[in-house]
Amino acid sequence: MNNQELTKKEQYLLKKEQKNKEKLGKVRAKKNKKMIETFIVLGLIIAGIGYGLSRSSGQSQNLPKIEISPLQYDAGIVSMADGLVKKTFEIKNNGIGDLEIGGITTSCMCTTAVLIVDGQSSPEFGMHNNQLFWSQKISPDQTGYLDVVFDPNFHGSQGTGNIMRAVYLSTNDPQNGKAEARLIANVIP
Repeated sequence: MNNQELTKKEQYLLKKEQKNKEKLGKVRAKKNKKMIETFIVLGLIIAGIGYGLSRSSGQSQNLPKIEISPLQYDAGIVSMADGLVKKTFEIKNNGIGDLEIGGITTSCMCTTAVLIVDGQSSPEFGMHNNQLFWSQKISPDQTGYLDVVFDPNFHGSQGTGNIMRAVYLSTNDPQNGKAEARLIANVIP
């Protein structure tokens, strides 16, 4: 059957049907294009998230981790007559990246601390005498030594009784940015 044998109404309906098919094809093509674009965008987002997670987990594997041993030292009963109390704490880097100690302070002027790494000593740190531009790196699996000195005579008779003195280390350990070693004692005259 050709177009000449069709009535005008049939020809009109046939053209309308063809136009509808063309419109439907264009709509389907647009939808398909949108779906493809959406999948590409989602794929890029997922790939970006995966890349970010892999980078952050890679970075977390290269982080330092400070370990202080012991965390607390009990000097027991300390007589003012016996003089200074000294204790050495081990400062170990159990991480994979370099541990950086960026500063050391003590909780009281009666306590001082020196960090020794590879035989080199830091300046003496206390409550107020802190070095502004000092830092010390401790390599992975390396150990440093924190020599702490407590003077039980510093406060005189007012300093007797149970005491707790702390040494604070500022570090680049993301889990322990301000590490602490403590010395406790019962000071008697």
